[in-house]
Amino acid sequence: MRIVLTRREGLDSADGVSIFIVSLAQALVELGHDVKVVIGCLESRAEYKRLLSPRIDLPVIALSSRPLAGVASFAAWLRGKRLIDRFNPDLVIHSEAVPIPLRGTIVQAVHDLQPRDSRLAPVWRSIRRVSLRQCDHVVATTTELRNALVQDLGRPPSAFVLIPKCIDRSLYHGRDLETRERAILHAGTLAYKDPAASIRAFGVLNDPSVRLYVTGAVTGAVQLAVAALPQRLRDSVRLLGEADGATVRTLHGQVRVASFPTRYAIPVASATVMEAIAAGTPIVGSATLSRDILVDGGNGLVVDSQPEAMAAAFRDLLDQDELWLQRSAYASRLIEHFDAFRVAEQYLGLLSVEPRWVAASGPRSAASILTARTLPASDIE
Repeated sequence: MRIVLTRREGLDSADGVSIFIVSLAQALVELGHDVKVVIGCLESRAEYKRLLSPRIDLPVIALSSRPLAGVASFAAWLRGKRLIDRFNPDLVIHSEAVPIPLRGTIVQAVHDLQPRDSRLAPVWRSIRRVSLRQCDHVVATTTELRNALVQDLGRPPSAFVLIPKCIDRSLYHGRDLETRERAILHAGTLAYKDPAASIRAFGVLNDPSVRLYVTGAVTGAVQLAVAALPQRLRDSVRLLGEADGATVRTLHGQVRVASFPTRYAIPVASATVMEAIAAGTPIVGSATLSRDILVDGGNGLVVDSQPEAMAAAFRDLLDQDELWLQRSAYASRLIEHFDAFRVAEQYLGLLSVEPRWVAASGPRSAASILTARTLPASDIE
């Protein structure tokens, strides 16, 4: 079967959508399908390989070597349309809105709705609605996202398919408890990841026998939070910068606790949380992580981002072996739901069911498809 995965942006960052696309594409290739990944831009192929560390040399086609916006972005995707139509795909899986009609069964996977809370919310909502008219199925990647889409788009729950993000389980090897480092990992330093919360909680924990690893760009907020720690604790914090994919995977299986005080307007399926689950590592996380991936009392503990609460949760998982083993065992069962091969089969299964979105929204416009197919487009270099 011929399958295309798309993203408006690039793959040269280790965010959740990139991890999902690479994991799903690899599984589809290994299931024997002909796969192409078409993305808006790729500034550095070397950085893509370093940060994502794909197992397979995937056929990634970038429409530009730099980020595009407005007319330039639309023109690039018209070129992409020509390439995709020549490939004649059976299935197209979008990971962001691509407002052009394409051949095959079209699926839009919704990973988050953060832009809807900005001042450009009406614009994003309009783009989303126009794009979704070209789809056969709309996939929500968490239960909370499906509920939000029902409200946002005014469609019944039956119009949406619930399929989780996925991860390549074969790349994660969690150590036994006896060989785990007495350490905590905080992955990601963007503002919504709130690395300062993990660092402050580490200070309240006040245990020099514990090490804190922080991956991601070393921002001013991170430096200030570390500087506020006592010197004896500062020496136990390791700021690793933009670590490569293989290093991050190793860390997830090496530490005893993963910290995610993440702030989302709508809970999403964070791929970095899935990495911890795949490594069998218990999680201390915020209430804004999806309950699909963080089950309080299951694979981790849900706490608010106050340092005292987080520190107490850290201490429980660091010091109570039986509790740790229970949480780790739950994670090992939970990750089966996010296995890339299992998720790939769910997407393939959409080819044999009645399109839900078309049933709820009306069929795709044949006139618009014909118009888009006749627009001029140069070959992609």
